[in-house]
Amino acid sequence: MRDIKMKPTKIIGIRALSNEETLAGAGSGQAFFSKLADAVKDVPRDSVVALNFAKVDIVTASFFRSAFRAFRDYARAELRIYPVFTNVNVATREEIGFFAEGSGDVFVLATLGKDGQLKSPLALGKLDEKQSRALRAIANLGEADAGQLREAFPETPVVSSAAWSNRLAVLSAKGLVMERLEGRAKKFKPIIEGLTHGH
Repeated sequence: MRDIKMKPTKIIGIRALSNEETLAGAGSGQAFFSKLADAVKDVPRDSVVALNFAKVDIVTASFFRSAFRAFRDYARAELRIYPVFTNVNVATREEIGFFAEGSGDVFVLATLGKDGQLKSPLALGKLDEKQSRALRAIANLGEADAGQLREAFPETPVVSSAAWSNRLAVLSAKGLVMERLEGRAKKFKPIIEGLTHGH
């Protein structure tokens, strides 16, 4: 399998922005959310933004919920930009994983290289089997609409295009795929090529 890489539109250093090695507490997370929102004011729509966690020792689940999930939802809904959590250490990854599983959510993690490229993207957290299948399918085709996915990946019993659309809408709401209109069809593609789902 080829090593897929891409450059984010912007990289935000979490250690520099917070000036802290340990990020803990819901109240502190809410305050940090404002810093994140300010940091992306100049970012164009349909962009991928890398949040770089290098030199951050730990981010607790309560801080992550108040700062980073809130930012992911705001960025997706209000700005149509897509945060990716990069260079997350084992301790913070465990906190994110526990939070994601407990809340039924999912977040995109990746490695940010010294060359500024994103690689090894992973959707960490909870997707049901149908949503995970939809992510694999759209990653396989690169970009497609619901009808194309229904034809390319038939299921028994037969699944309608509307059902595929519902799955894709969930992936879009979670910030895993981008969408665009092409005529009357809504096309979807992963926010990073090669994105897979893990636990």
